[in-house]
Amino acid sequence: MEALAPSRSVKIGSIDIAIDHNCQVQSNGVGCLGFWEAQYKEYRRRKTGEQDDEVVEEPAAPQTPVKAKPVSWAALLRPSPAAAAAAANKKANEIVSSQAAAADGRKFTTLEDVLENWQVEFSAPAVQPRGLVNSGNMCFMNVVLQALLYCEPFCSMLRHIKKSVVFSFNSNTPLLEALIRFVHEFRADRTPLEQLETGLESPFVPEDVYEALQKKNVFQTLRGQQEDAQEFMSYLVDGIHEEMVSVLQAHRARTAPATGTEDSAENGAGWLEVGPNNRAVNMCDVHSEAVRTPITQIFGGALQSTLTVPGVTSDGTPRRSNREPFQWLALDVSSDSVSTIGDALDELVAPETIEGYMTVQGQPATATKQMVLERVPPVLVLHLKRFVFCADEGVKKVHKFIEYPAELALAPAWLARSSGTARYRNARFRLTGVIYHHGSHASGGHYTCDIQRPGGEWLQFDDVDIESLESVDAVLKEKSDRTAYILFYTICR
Repeated sequence: MEALAPSRSVKIGSIDIAIDHNCQVQSNGVGCLGFWEAQYKEYRRRKTGEQDDEVVEEPAAPQTPVKAKPVSWAALLRPSPAAAAAAANKKANEIVSSQAAAADGRKFTTLEDVLENWQVEFSAPAVQPRGLVNSGNMCFMNVVLQALLYCEPFCSMLRHIKKSVVFSFNSNTPLLEALIRFVHEFRADRTPLEQLETGLESPFVPEDVYEALQKKNVFQTLRGQQEDAQEFMSYLVDGIHEEMVSVLQAHRARTAPATGTEDSAENGAGWLEVGPNNRAVNMCDVHSEAVRTPITQIFGGALQSTLTVPGVTSDGTPRRSNREPFQWLALDVSSDSVSTIGDALDELVAPETIEGYMTVQGQPATATKQMVLERVPPVLVLHLKRFVFCADEGVKKVHKFIEYPAELALAPAWLARSSGTARYRNARFRLTGVIYHHGSHASGGHYTCDIQRPGGEWLQFDDVDIESLESVDAVLKEKSDRTAYILFYTICR
């Protein structure tokens, strides 16, 4: 049937959406007039500051049912061929998207509103496993993306933003949006891998993530170059956190009254707390978390580092403590005394003698420094420091097996002695992911991972290859060809 000439069009950002008499969006072959008009209406309200009842719209043409709607941000940012339209139609009933909000009259919210009010959730739907193509030494990225996909609070955050925030263009949050598009590539499905009758969807290359990362100077030479998985995860997650901080700070700068004072005025100032034996402890933040984001809510913990000297310290108290935030704990496993995760955590909190310490009177003294956990995040990521520097050998890998449990309980000795840590004393964390390093050198080798799906099924990912594991026992046992490098523990609810 010959298509009718377009009756009118709407423009969102720099994209023209041509609408024909049959309510089909002609720019990419998918869409619904009501949805696009709701998008256009919201865009105009944001752009001009108009109220809803001030937006003058042309009369809407009659709507006819369509098979496919744009259900991802990717569908708006690039042309969608017929095959993608069919896939979008198949997923339309599985994902609560922003079309539903437009259809029933609900308002879209802003990204800053979501970031301000989001709380940790463990409700992400199970997704069907899908392999990632290794397009040249990219295994370090693939294992991190798979681990984050199955990290329930992180995936839940991305899905919540996707369904709550109006589509944006020319965004200043490229990493966040790239991860949202990445998660959208996976179909919701709780079926165990071995029971799937139709097979898995084809592996794909996470191009959106590549492109977003290449905008960051540190990843200009990303593709084809082997990188450290932990370092990559740090850049990726910190990058998303920084994008969120930028959005929140810009929002607060626009909305906060001009008081002439800064929220950070107290940064660096100390305060007194009652420590062991009812003795005063001077506290201060050395890296104050000025802005709270969903990333800090998911991964953010804090260490308390305490300096103790005979007599008093320079500020007049016998003990001084710093609060040091972290997003993953780096554990030294090189010592002969460390053979388990518990041993490594004992080593982390063991008092350390500081050589050459001088008192305020100029007298030498034996000072000790000790770090303990003051705040523990819902997702506790443990980085086993496998690569150490030796003066005669350079950087070498610690190959020995480190035993890690399926469920981790926090020992009292690892926690700060304060009322704030009481809630962690009975907390238990279950193992939900392991990233392995294969090989002998930091600059080479290969990465794979074992990940737990919601429901308890364990899968092994090796780029495009996915296998089902019989039980968690296969994850816990020693492997001859690889060593555990990053462990993901999620708090039991």
